[in-house]
Amino acid sequence: MIQPKAIDHICLWVRSLAESRGYYETVFDLVCTERVDSPGTLVLESRHVHFFMQECRGDTACIEKQYLSFEVDRLSEVIVNLENAGIRDYTTGEVTFLKTRNYAWCEWKDPDGTRLECVERI
Repeated sequence: MIQPKAIDHICLWVRSLAESRGYYETVFDLVCTERVDSPGTLVLESRHVHFFMQECRGDTACIEKQYLSFEVDRLSEVIVNLENAGIRDYTTGEVTFLKTRNYAWCEWKDPDGTRLECVERI
């Protein structure tokens, strides 16, 4: 049986690579580069994470159903950074029902409606 240790990466679908690139570079400490061997694909990476983005062709209803969560050291710093970026429509809470890895969270949506979350382990 496969026993996963962590999610290594994902690919988010977006309406506009240019708009999403600007948003993610501004809100997160991520470097965005176009993938040379896969035109139309962005690689977003930092020291700790990497993931991909592709522009959605056709029906974009699925975009708002996506959800991406990052683990961070201090949630309070995330909230300050969101407010400094003009993002005030966020919610916070705690997950305490797990056997391990409970966390405090802050959640908001990117311009495409993708749910973004940062969590701090408690």
